[in-house]
Amino acid sequence: MSEMTVKVKEVVKYAGHSLSANGSVNFTLKASYSELTNTIQTMQMLNNDVNIKAKLPNSKPMKLGMFRIKQIVIDGDGESTLKFNGLNDYIEMDNLNLLPLNNDDNKEFVIMMEADIEIEEEGEDDGEV
Repeated sequence: MSEMTVKVKEVVKYAGHSLSANGSVNFTLKASYSELTNTIQTMQMLNNDVNIKAKLPNSKPMKLGMFRIKQIVIDGDGESTLKFNGLNDYIEMDNLNLLPLNNDDNKEFVIMMEADIEIEEEGEDDGEV
């Protein structure tokens, strides 16, 4: 096994976040059909820590924190909902609160998701087909 860093850039809309009393944070993003290939690439990051940064229009990229993918749902229109979960110790709550709401003029922004994933080397399967 070796490790590889996977980076996926995706244009999304903020769909809310919540903070539980135990420090657990749920965070949801939505992406349109045009971003479907990026959503599918994101699935490689399942079961890994995902660092997420957001780049809002006319501002510098900001760190949102480290999450795990909780759920990815793709509906019949090809729109996807990406649900993340993390602990508030590893999440920039102030930055989550800066994300544009649905009534803002420009709802869409770019996120960069980054994770180190383990990949199987070719030939490590003991010669099985």
